Amino acid sequence: MRRLFAATLAFWLAAFVPCAGAQGQDPPSVAQQQQSAEARFRELTESMQRLHGYLAKVGNQDDIKILRAGMTLAQEKRIQDAMSQIRALLDQQKWDAALERMQSVRADLVQLLEVLQNRNLDLQQLLAKLEQLKGYRNDVDQLVKEQQSEKDASARTEQLQQRMESIQQAKASADQLLAEQQALKKDTNALGMQAAAEATKPLADKEAQLESKANELAKKLDQIEKDAAEAKPSEQPAKPNEPQPSEPKSPQASSNARSAAGAMQRAQQQLDQQKPEPSLKDQDQAIESLQRTQKELERMAEETRRELDKLPFDEQAKKQDDTKKATDTLAQKMEKAEQEQQSEDGEPVPGRKSVQQAVPKQKAAAGQLKEYKPAKQKQQDAKEDLERAREELDEAINQLRQQLQDEVLRALEERFTAMLAKQRELTAQAKTLDKTRQKTLTADGGIPASLKERIEAMGTGEQDLEVEASDALKLIEEEGTTAVFPEIVSELKSQLAKTAKLCRALETGSALQEKQAEVEDTLTLLINALRKTIENRENGQC
Repeated sequence: MRRLFAATLAFWLAAFVPCAGAQGQDPPSVAQQQQSAEARFRELTESMQRLHGYLAKVGNQDDIKILRAGMTLAQEKRIQDAMSQIRALLDQQKWDAALERMQSVRADLVQLLEVLQNRNLDLQQLLAKLEQLKGYRNDVDQLVKEQQSEKDASARTEQLQQRMESIQQAKASADQLLAEQQALKKDTNALGMQAAAEATKPLADKEAQLESKANELAKKLDQIEKDAAEAKPSEQPAKPNEPQPSEPKSPQASSNARSAAGAMQRAQQQLDQQKPEPSLKDQDQAIESLQRTQKELERMAEETRRELDKLPFDEQAKKQDDTKKATDTLAQKMEKAEQEQQSEDGEPVPGRKSVQQAVPKQKAAAGQLKEYKPAKQKQQDAKEDLERAREELDEAINQLRQQLQDEVLRALEERFTAMLAKQRELTAQAKTLDKTRQKTLTADGGIPASLKERIEAMGTGEQDLEVEASDALKLIEEEGTTAVFPEIVSELKSQLAKTAKLCRALETGSALQEKQAEVEDTLTLLINALRKTIENRENGQC
């Protein structure tokens, strides 16, 4: 509603401009326009008062402040009384006095329009909200990184524990295989030099079974050694004062198990040929290979155990607990902001629920670590919650940036539209002053002091527009709205500087009026370009 009043005032103000140059119009026409302006302004102020009362009931504090400021300004400037005075001057055909009073009232109306539009407040609120969300996003991103690091530490622990379990299972298999091979050797040795097929066949079958088990063990050991080798690059480097780790040994357990399987195959072939005595040599080789496999597995188990002992479970638990506390603090901060914002716009803080959902999972992970148990899954679940919060914040930030750009475009359109209206007024003044100048030159060809003051005042107006262009240029450069506008606005600023300089040189003729026409053309170009951009954005074309 506040913006509707601003738009109404802007439209009506544009219609009020011709009155400022009304010397060429008939008195009845000018007086009627002025009377209509009075009535419209009275309707506007009455509507503002009614809206102020409504907003006071629903609690819209921002618009209340703006409307109150607008009504106070209108009362302090006594705009309604000034309009009545202008109509009286027009009725008396006191054109110069009426023109001067009109210019003063119009300046007050422009100021009132700026108060009602208050684009600066809208932009400030959007910028503040954007910075808030970006702050939350940075906090969540940091938490995601911390949670990933803690999950990696747990994954390393879990990986070592799984490797230890695999080694122990392989060690049990090797022990069982060795015991069976030793028992088979004993049975083979009891047969003597020669034996019937009936006696060697069961032993050959048993050897074939042991060979199969040895090959299976070799495959399992291949995987254990591969996993251990792949895990080496991710391990933490030794500290400067710590001894450097020894070079990793080449895989031995799997090759020894495979060597045992080969010896078992040869022993089985000897037994199939009823040659128990020669098979004993191969069985001895199988036993020796299995014993080497046992020793290698014991070495691997000891190495893995040392790595596990070096893992700082207490430190991991503390880090996870610290991350949980930081996540909980952020969740509470976001919840508080949401409660405050709901009284204003009723919108929830993006990502707040996802951040809250990560906290209990982080707490459970810290508890597991305190019990010297890895917590990779809980940490992964918490990380996914935080990543979801980050995605929600990213989406909200992108939407807010789009909204901010829309507001900037509309603010620029309103600014340039107001500047164009003021420039047209200054251009009209220049033409009027130039005509007056031709009629009122002093005897020595000089300019009367009163006329000189009016020209200088016109120059001040041009200088004010230059400041407006400079402010618009800063806004465009800061927001990066478009790559085209900065060059045009920079040219506008330069044009206004030249126009103001001509006014300070007391120029009122064609040189000044041509520059003023250039300013109007540039402003018109900017306004049309902005409106086209706004239209395209509303239609989803950019």
